[in-house]
Amino acid sequence: MGRLIFAIPLVCWLLAARSPRHRLQAGLALAVITVVELVVSLLGWRLRHYQYSVEVLLILVGVGVLILGLIADRQASDTTSKRSSIGGVLTVLYSAASLFGVVYVMMLCSGTLDGPGGNGGKPVPAPAADQLLPLPSGLVVLADSTRCSSTNSGPYCMRTLSIGSSDGTPDSDVADRVLRHLHDAHGLTLDVDYSGTEGRNWATCQTAGWWLDRENENVWVASRSPGPQHGSGPSWPENAPAGATTVVSIALDHNGCLRTT
Repeated sequence: MGRLIFAIPLVCWLLAARSPRHRLQAGLALAVITVVELVVSLLGWRLRHYQYSVEVLLILVGVGVLILGLIADRQASDTTSKRSSIGGVLTVLYSAASLFGVVYVMMLCSGTLDGPGGNGGKPVPAPAADQLLPLPSGLVVLADSTRCSSTNSGPYCMRTLSIGSSDGTPDSDVADRVLRHLHDAHGLTLDVDYSGTEGRNWATCQTAGWWLDRENENVWVASRSPGPQHGSGPSWPENAPAGATTVVSIALDHNGCLRTT
C-alpha cells in the first residue's frame, strides 16, 4: 500500500490538466516515472548502492515535469474548472512538499542531521550471506546471526557466520581456506589485523555506493585457539556462538574506512 505514494504526482496532474494534449504528454512521462520508482523500490538490496540517489533524482524529474507541464497547460488553455483548480493547488503543494523532502533526505544522508557519520545517515540493510556463500566443498556454516543497531555515527548492521569443516580440515586451517575463498570467489584480500598465540584476525573495508547511497562494507575473518582466552586476543564478535573457532563478520556502516582494498 505504501508504494501507492508513487502515483500521487500522476493523480495530481490528471486533475490539474486542462488541455487534452498536455494531459496526455505529461501524463505518459509521469506514468513512466511512477513505474521506474516502483521497480527501484522493489529491487532494494540489488540497487542498495544507488537506490536513494535514483529515487531522489526521479522525484526531482517528476516535480520538473509537473511544474513545466502546469505552466504549458495554463498557457495553452484559459478554460477553468473546479477539477483543474483543485488539481493545480494539489500539484503546487505536492511539488513544494517533494522539494522539502528531497532537501531533508540529502541532509540526512550527508550526516548533517544524523551525527558525524563519515558517509551519512542512510539506514543500512542486513548484509546478505551471498557476500560469502556459497562456500567451497568441505566448509559449512555452523551458525548465522545478524545484529543491527544505531550509534552516534549512524546505523550499523553486522552479519556473523561461524564456519566449520565437514571434511576433517583442522580448525586451525579453516580460516586460511575461508581467506582463499574470499579472494578467489569474491575478489577480497584481507590484511592481517592481529596475530598471536590466542588467534588471528584479518580485515578489509571498502566504500561503495553513489552519492546518497555511500556506505562502508567491512569484512573480518577471526580465528582463535580453543580454550580460555587471556589478554588481548583477536577481535571477536559479540554475537559469535559459544565454542566457535572461525567466524566471518560482514558489516555495513557509515563510520568511514580506516583501511581500503
